[in-house]
Amino acid sequence: MFLIRLGKEPRGIMASGWATSGVYPDIHWDEAKAIEGKRALYIKVRFDAILNPEKHIFPLSRLREGIYRRMHWTPQSSGVTISDEVAEQLEKDWSRFLSAIGLETKAISFPEEAEVGETFIEGAKKRIVVNAYERDSRAREACIRHYGLSCAVCGFNFEEAFGRIGKGYIHVHHIKPLSEIGGEYELDPIEDLRPICPNCHAMIHQRKPAYSIEELREILKRRR
Repeated sequence: MFLIRLGKEPRGIMASGWATSGVYPDIHWDEAKAIEGKRALYIKVRFDAILNPEKHIFPLSRLREGIYRRMHWTPQSSGVTISDEVAEQLEKDWSRFLSAIGLETKAISFPEEAEVGETFIEGAKKRIVVNAYERDSRAREACIRHYGLSCAVCGFNFEEAFGRIGKGYIHVHHIKPLSEIGGEYELDPIEDLRPICPNCHAMIHQRKPAYSIEELREILKRRR
């Protein structure tokens, strides 16, 4: 997930992290509404990088270029779900941005290990004070432990092709895109996710609704 600062300048992304809970109701953050007995929806977040926006920020102007123009970055109230394609590009650019300013995100370790059959809450629409992109890293890890790091479509493996620099690298594809999910759902990393190389991932989203893994595999088979 990403935290974006809006309102006064400088505006842009200032933090990243993971959702560590499902959505839950609690006392409204607005004192006046809380007095009226109104409640709001919240989610717990664990940040891996938080910037001082007065010194460093991933600028809003950059989010109005290229693939980022597919998203509306300045909602008036609630957070937004970033489409898979945009999120993948943002994760790459955010990582490069942090490296350029001398920072790196720290991997978050969870004491509990994901077991086959365990489910994770992901893609929940929520009313919170921040604008967020929600993706549970444990789900990705569980998917990779089960399926490995070779592409589910073409079989490409980055470590086999590139050696050390390709170790551990693969995209993880949501069989049902988060952008098409209307609310909170329980994600099973074995049933709902697949490891896919960036090329196949891009091709899978060349159509809406996206191609299935089986359809893309058949297209590739015919071309070969």
